[in-house]
Amino acid sequence: MKLPKTIKRFVVGVSLLMAVSVNFPIIFLKMPHFNQTSMAFVDVGIQITVSWFFAISFTIVLYLHENIGQKRAFGWLFLCFIGYLLVLSALNVLVVKLPFYTSITVVMRGIIMVLMAYFISIFLKENDRKNALLVKYEQLKHENVLMQLNALKNQLNPHFLFNSLNTLSWLISHDTAQSQQFLQKLSHILRYSLSRQDKSLVTLAEEMRLIEDYIFLLNMRFGTNLTIELPAITGFTHWKIPPLSIQLLLENAIKHNVISAAHPLLVQVLLAPDKPCLVVKNTLQPRGHSVGEGIGLVNLNERFLILCNQAITIEQNQFFTVSLPLIP
Repeated sequence: MKLPKTIKRFVVGVSLLMAVSVNFPIIFLKMPHFNQTSMAFVDVGIQITVSWFFAISFTIVLYLHENIGQKRAFGWLFLCFIGYLLVLSALNVLVVKLPFYTSITVVMRGIIMVLMAYFISIFLKENDRKNALLVKYEQLKHENVLMQLNALKNQLNPHFLFNSLNTLSWLISHDTAQSQQFLQKLSHILRYSLSRQDKSLVTLAEEMRLIEDYIFLLNMRFGTNLTIELPAITGFTHWKIPPLSIQLLLENAIKHNVISAAHPLLVQVLLAPDKPCLVVKNTLQPRGHSVGEGIGLVNLNERFLILCNQAITIEQNQFFTVSLPLIP
């Protein structure tokens, strides 16, 4: 099993600390002799180097023992420990010229490093478990966000379809000749709605083309009683927005306001001058019997919060104004 680079660096660094710490008494004892003989450097270098390699090997095998199997891991650990004892004892006797009985200190240092390596391996495994849980949590969070988003989109589509079919039904009964053209535009809108169903965002240019078709349908129904003004979106065509966002706001304006020759409705779609934001505002002339539940706006707000962590803003005075953040 290949170790991640971060684990390798951590094991190498902490093993060096282990080697220095268990050999600190020897380093302390040899310190007065560093300027007198090179053997002091050789002695300390041998103790730290061999201990370092032993600590690295032992810690890695302990860390990976679940992956390489219990029996195999135990065999490697045994070989590491025996190899450490034999190599360091031999170097102490043959190179440093220490008496053989000093090998007991090698055993003691080895046992101390075994214990340290054990606790370090436990730390690494716990850290891996925490990281795995965090990754799983983020995956579940992402899946949950997608589920919420799809649920909200599915709540918006029936609302749009219901209103469009009502409009077509009215037009067929009042103007059969124009109903074919209306049906063609409606099919474009439905095709757009279906083709963008799996998309969380569309460009502003795409959305505005849909709105132009939708306005054509509305003008056929309301004539001069309804005026919808669109902005020039040059420079903003590649900014993004959830699909059918503007269309939902136009539907709301028509549903909740009086539209007649005596009370024509004005709807303006504007680009905010000071920030990337699309503003949809309409004159406020509410129907007496129309009390909306606000589900459409709530869902739209949730979509923006999920997609860009920004809420829509709603203002109500002589105009009803909704500001939609544009997403780069």
